[in-house]
Amino acid sequence: MRYYSCDSHVVEPPEVFSGLEARFGDRAPRIVNGHDGRPGEFVLLPGSPPIPVGRLGIAGHRLDDPATQERIARGYAGLNPGVLDPHARLDEQAVDGIVGEVMYPSINLFTFAIPDRDLLAAVFERHNDWVVDYCSVAPERLVGIGCLGLPDIDAALAEMKRTAPKGVRGFAIPSHVPPERSYRHPDFDPFWAEAEALGVPLTMHVFTGSTFDGGLAAHWGQPAWSIKGYTFLHMAAANTAVDLICGGVCERFPNLRFVLSEFETGWIAHFLQRLDHATYRTPAEAVDYLTMKPSEYFRRNFSVTFEDDEVGVRTRDLIGVDTMLWGNDYPHHDSIWPNSQAILERIFTGVPEADVEKMVWSNTIDLYNIDESKL
Repeated sequence: MRYYSCDSHVVEPPEVFSGLEARFGDRAPRIVNGHDGRPGEFVLLPGSPPIPVGRLGIAGHRLDDPATQERIARGYAGLNPGVLDPHARLDEQAVDGIVGEVMYPSINLFTFAIPDRDLLAAVFERHNDWVVDYCSVAPERLVGIGCLGLPDIDAALAEMKRTAPKGVRGFAIPSHVPPERSYRHPDFDPFWAEAEALGVPLTMHVFTGSTFDGGLAAHWGQPAWSIKGYTFLHMAAANTAVDLICGGVCERFPNLRFVLSEFETGWIAHFLQRLDHATYRTPAEAVDYLTMKPSEYFRRNFSVTFEDDEVGVRTRDLIGVDTMLWGNDYPHHDSIWPNSQAILERIFTGVPEADVEKMVWSNTIDLYNIDESKL
């Protein structure tokens, strides 16, 4: 069995953000050495608590281990070599028994919430160019996801057209946008049409909301830093999926592919059952030209990632095994690296080999058009 992680991460180096402060002042994301007496590098974003860089690269270490806190305090110096060096990254893949990775942002997951559209465009342009360079070492084993600054449709369109020809095979977009112009709004149609024409999947990853609250209830707390917010975070993905399906986007653009990443999968079977019934109960809430059940659009247009979600694996027949993509989340602290093989052996107990092969390999290979002969 071959394994390809469809949810891993880069950790952006300081050069992605250098010079932005001179142009945008305190509005710009910046990396500082030490903060409020705490050692290590921190990312400072307007409206966000400081983010310790070191915490973004502690795969294989427990948060309740004092040694892990010491590692976090080292900042970039505490990261494994391959987090910044793509040549070393290939060796770290081998440690986990995998062949390649689809890699999302780390720091720039949070910058989607920056309201300054000009600043966001500048950050994402730098991010996308850096990702292209990082992945050039082994383009079939290192698949970098670009970032697009929706809901600014014109800027996102221009950046997608600029970077897709350079080799960016998929793009992260906010997991939610303001409800007064949600993704079902026809203003977004030119963007969906271009993504469909280019054949690039569009990913909504955890923490990529257009606001730090993820579009969730304020009293739940910000998802990245609260128990309720994190526990209920999949509701942001569910809300957006309903807009895209019941708003007719999936009907109008049948070949458009969306990925819900790191929301896990155990909730999806019940969500699809309930969505079908809700649409039957109140059909006026959906456009009048749907030709399929909402669950059928979901299985055609959406993919979902998981790490060690045994509940999702057990309900794979209800979710749709062709939609499911496994990822190890390296190098984040939720990652199952370097123990993926043992964990997968446990959660795949009794699962037919053909289903396993789809979830850990061919679904990802097909979605991102990866050339197996070059692996």
